[in-house]
Amino acid sequence: MAMIEIGSTKQLFFDDFLIESLTNAKQGMNPAVKVDNNPILRPECPWEGNFMRPNSVVFDPAEQIFKMWYFSSTTTVRLENGKPVPGGASGLLWDTRGEVRCLATSEDGIHWERPSLGLVEFEGSTDNNILPEKENLPKVPGFLDMQESDPAKRYKAMIMIGDTQTRGMQYNLFYSPDALDWTPYEYNPVIDTGQELGRWAGRFQGWDPIRETYYVTMEASHHWRGPYGKRLVGRAESPDMIHWSEPEIILVPDEHDFPDTEFYSMPVILYEGVYVGLLWIFRTTNVTHHPEVVFSRDGFHFQRNYREPFIPRGGSLSDFDSSSVYAETMIVHGDRIFTYYIGTNSRSPEIALELGDKSMEGIGLAVSRLDGFVSLDSGKGWVTKDRSEEELQHIYTERQVFGEPESFGQMTTRPFGFSGSRLYLNTSMAPIAAGPGLGEVRVEVLRANHKKLPGFSFHDADPITESGTSQVVSWNGNSDVSALANQPVKLRFYFKNAKLYSFQFK
Repeated sequence: MAMIEIGSTKQLFFDDFLIESLTNAKQGMNPAVKVDNNPILRPECPWEGNFMRPNSVVFDPAEQIFKMWYFSSTTTVRLENGKPVPGGASGLLWDTRGEVRCLATSEDGIHWERPSLGLVEFEGSTDNNILPEKENLPKVPGFLDMQESDPAKRYKAMIMIGDTQTRGMQYNLFYSPDALDWTPYEYNPVIDTGQELGRWAGRFQGWDPIRETYYVTMEASHHWRGPYGKRLVGRAESPDMIHWSEPEIILVPDEHDFPDTEFYSMPVILYEGVYVGLLWIFRTTNVTHHPEVVFSRDGFHFQRNYREPFIPRGGSLSDFDSSSVYAETMIVHGDRIFTYYIGTNSRSPEIALELGDKSMEGIGLAVSRLDGFVSLDSGKGWVTKDRSEEELQHIYTERQVFGEPESFGQMTTRPFGFSGSRLYLNTSMAPIAAGPGLGEVRVEVLRANHKKLPGFSFHDADPITESGTSQVVSWNGNSDVSALANQPVKLRFYFKNAKLYSFQFK
């Protein structure tokens, strides 16, 4: 079998690609943690109504700030003679009025401000953050194209136009230097299905540096007369955002899903050579949504190994996100991953009618540590904060005596070749109430035939006992592994009361 070449690419543990064996340990998905000030943006200004959702969130490296384009509206259940009007996919009809598009900015991605743009008059004043509406032009950016060399085309957007029920589906392409002033592509539309009824609703757009192509993930649904009669996820590609491939269905519910499960949409980011998607799980009978984290190595075949919510819904109706969590944007910033989402406590008009003026929708944020989607967790119990100081000291003393390999969870990799001179780990130790750290990680280097390398054994390995995203591995004080580069080796990780998120040679 050919040796796997990983070079200096960071290795994550979401699948078994590099894992040969795992003992007294498990792979686990780590849900993102909601920030304390959620929702980070809620309807507060007179022009913002009661519903609010982000259209796009970016970190602009040129200005070193976060920017969020969002829209707000007043959305209520349609009434006639004081009674709800039946209709629509959910049973009742909505009334939406006063819709506006707005811009918010932030220095840290968590605390947001509404800049006074002075562009649109509202109730006699332009002291607001409302963006102007321009007919037949994009209201929000599709994405910030980081590989675009033309400053006039930094932002790109494809907007669906026309009536899909009568003339098929059309998409127009637009460019902008600042997401305010847009220029349409000269030969729009770039997609036109003609008389064939449209079946796809494109949503998340971007550049794929692995396949070196633009892509869009989209919904194929009964809204657009999809062939399966339910909402699914597809992908299409383009070398220039002008000429597009036929959409290909890439995710469908399986036998492990509830019968009423549909896939509403899926934002995707390229993360350390892996496609990470947040799949919108839609339950049609209880009208709820939550995101499930999925992974792929080619952009088309996604693994759904972790079926629990990546961002759980709120636990009570008073929570703004108790009904649905729609994951919108993932941004890697420093040593954290920000996931922005729409939260609502009234996905259906029936619930909105029951909640009355407490029905709302806001913008939430959940945060993960760097590489923190999935981890290898040591197999024997994490030490929790409810342990007494005496118990903690007893456990620590026992571990000092019983520090043999058999007392650790273990993971052994397949043979691989690497480039670099040092090995770095992203790891966290068990939370404790007092005393010295109880978590520990050691790394052993083996030959491809599983024989131990002198000087790199378990007993040579220097224990790592602190949490960190870039911990240097060493043996008897020496961290230089350049002599082993470009030859087949294995790693065996020993870890207890610890999580391993990734490793990397560099």
